[in-house]
Amino acid sequence: MNFRRLMVAVVAVFSFSAFAEGGREVATVAKACTPVPFSLTSINASSLEPARATWNLGSNSGAWHYLHPITAYIAPQCPTTPTTIQAVMEELAWQNQGFPSAEDGTFTNRAGLSQSILLTSNYYGNGLALLAAIDAFAGGGTVQAWLSTQEVPCHNCHEFNQFAVLYYPASRKVVVLQGYTGYDS
Repeated sequence: MNFRRLMVAVVAVFSFSAFAEGGREVATVAKACTPVPFSLTSINASSLEPARATWNLGSNSGAWHYLHPITAYIAPQCPTTPTTIQAVMEELAWQNQGFPSAEDGTFTNRAGLSQSILLTSNYYGNGLALLAAIDAFAGGGTVQAWLSTQEVPCHNCHEFNQFAVLYYPASRKVVVLQGYTGYDS
């Protein structure tokens, strides 16, 4: 079928749909998505605050941990380039000077989240509860992720900056976790 015949068939279907709806246009079918350059738009993540605050409980003088307020973004519905965790990381690095580069971490999927101290239950906090709250916020399902742990100089102790970036393709939401963990030597 050539392009012209295809367009005639599409117009016929739209015309029939509009006629079947009593002459009203079927806007949801007829609207086209206009491609836009990839970007991340900040969205409200305050519903994650109780889970973050709970994760932060329990530090003591021998071991400490803290998760900064969680930030979230949404990717465009019709980007000109495919949205991947790699594209998300590139945009985050551009928007947040000082954020670690993609090369300083590991790309993974949902199964790999078990490698993040932020998203597992351990001595520091209940990361499984935090992940459940993030899943509820972002819609769950498939997740692409980037994880990084970076040692921080600390006299007579060990301290690590912890990062996790989660991209949920179905909802186009991105959740960014930044915090630290540490313990005395």
